[in-house]
Amino acid sequence: MSNQKRKTILPLHIDTTSFTGGQTQTNLWRRLNKRQLPIFILLTILFSSLFLNILQHHHNTAPRFDPFSNTHDPLPPLPLSQKHHAIIVAGHAIYTGPPTLQDTKLDSNWILEPFQRGGQVHVFIEHIQKGLDLLKQDPKAVLIFSGGETRVLAGPRTEAFSYWQIAQILLNNDDSVSSELKTSMTDRMVTEEYARDSHENLLFSTCRFSEMTGNYPQKMTVVGFEFKRQRFQDIHRYSIGYPEEQFEYIGIDPLDDEAPDRQQGELINSFKPFQKDLYGCHGVLRQKKMNRNPFRRRHAYATSCPVLAPLLNYCPSNNALYTGTLPWNL
Repeated sequence: MSNQKRKTILPLHIDTTSFTGGQTQTNLWRRLNKRQLPIFILLTILFSSLFLNILQHHHNTAPRFDPFSNTHDPLPPLPLSQKHHAIIVAGHAIYTGPPTLQDTKLDSNWILEPFQRGGQVHVFIEHIQKGLDLLKQDPKAVLIFSGGETRVLAGPRTEAFSYWQIAQILLNNDDSVSSELKTSMTDRMVTEEYARDSHENLLFSTCRFSEMTGNYPQKMTVVGFEFKRQRFQDIHRYSIGYPEEQFEYIGIDPLDDEAPDRQQGELINSFKPFQKDLYGCHGVLRQKKMNRNPFRRRHAYATSCPVLAPLLNYCPSNNALYTGTLPWNL
């Protein structure tokens, strides 16, 4: 074929923009990122911090869930918020008789230990009467009867309620007290129905006082047997760190010839064991608590008195004194 007839073939034109344009844009994006990276990091930190602060504020202001409380079962207002003196009468037995004064004096109407028969019932009544006398004298006082469901033969009756019932009988039969004062005194009489020993009589009653008043006692008076004075003053008061100058013990004993034997029994069976186990949570004292809890009752004072929860749950292996924060030492 001749050269004239050949067609001119133009060079093929390839548009390389489609290949190089992306790379150019990528390099440009990378350059922009390098320039903006510090600003991007700062903005990220700023917004993260702001988000965390919002979450923290919501956590602090939102109602917290307490598995031990029931917000759908509110309590009524505190009835005794202006009171500051706790009068504590520790229970020793359970009354099961009719609500008449003469019947309260009969051993047969009480669930008693063998050593309590033939003389102690009238002393129980004297303890209750002394508590009433102190309550009558101090309008800022609350009278607390303390003692749980300790006797299986009594059924689900508490020592505390037995004493409260007898206090009502004594008060109703006292013509020297006006009806207005009787009403005021009845309003200031409460029960603490979980204590199983004398240490718990004292400690649990401080929490019961708080449940009814919203504060803790500025003064504490305990009414009990005279032969138990040293146990309450030198061991139980000491173990809960209650100030000695704000504590008073009033002792009333039976009038009989068994005082030396009774004092010796107190020393061997109670004072020395508590001296070696201040919080009554080991050995023989722990077993006594279980024996005195036939209906398997358990208090909730750690919830109602959270400031006392560490003390209520304190059980040292070396008998060390509790040194945590206490409401009466603040």
